[in-house]
Amino acid sequence: PTSSTSIPDRHSQMALRSLCVSVGVASALSLGVTPSGLARPKIAVHSDSLRLMRMEEAPAPAVEKAEAPAPPPPPPPVQYSQSMPFLVKRKTLDGYVGDIGFDPVGFSEILPMDWLREAELKHCRVAMLATVGFVFTDFFHISGFDFTTLEAHDACVASGAMSQLLLWLGLLEVFGFIGIDQTLRGSGRAAGDFSFDPLGFGSDPAKMATLQMKELANGRLAMFAFSGEQAHRLHHASWPRTSHVLGRLMLRARIPLCRHGDPVGPHRQ
Repeated sequence: PTSSTSIPDRHSQMALRSLCVSVGVASALSLGVTPSGLARPKIAVHSDSLRLMRMEEAPAPAVEKAEAPAPPPPPPPVQYSQSMPFLVKRKTLDGYVGDIGFDPVGFSEILPMDWLREAELKHCRVAMLATVGFVFTDFFHISGFDFTTLEAHDACVASGAMSQLLLWLGLLEVFGFIGIDQTLRGSGRAAGDFSFDPLGFGSDPAKMATLQMKELANGRLAMFAFSGEQAHRLHHASWPRTSHVLGRLMLRARIPLCRHGDPVGPHRQ
């Protein structure tokens, strides 16, 4: 009986050991660990290879293609001055009445263009008045003011008329300073615009642009004309009347030609 009971106990112990070993190997394989001395089952190897094949066959995530930078725009064509074709036109002159690209020194790139246009219009208007006033005394006689063109300035200084001119013209300069200050501060006021249009000539915008161009053209011509009058006056200062040449050109003067060297300032006869 003793020997008969020992044999089953041995079989049960061996079975129990085999069961424990099987459980340990199964748990090790499930954790991905291969015990030393045991070969990894082929099933796991096949599963890993299948997993790698699936990863290779899976589409790669779409990589956004970096957009190529756009080529730089071509440089703008070079514009040359209309008045001086060998010089490049200044961009600061665009949009102004009477622009023919004349700025050889480049003042428009140094100083505000509105300030330059205000100064130009002021000199144009003063020159137009001065050109007419310079020859006025030789063609029209005013009682109590019988002086030639050469004598008129000194006579006005002696009589005190220049003080009155300084007062009233100084008052106009105050308004001009206020106007250009508003323009430079961005008020929208156009350079040289004092809203002086009592007869309504500039009611039409198209006509207004034409009148502005005429004012500018005549003013530029007047600056040259007055400069010529003054050059003639300085060159012929020893003659009694510098305007006799102007009078002959205008067919209005009736002044006898005097000899060179006669004293300046004889009155009309």
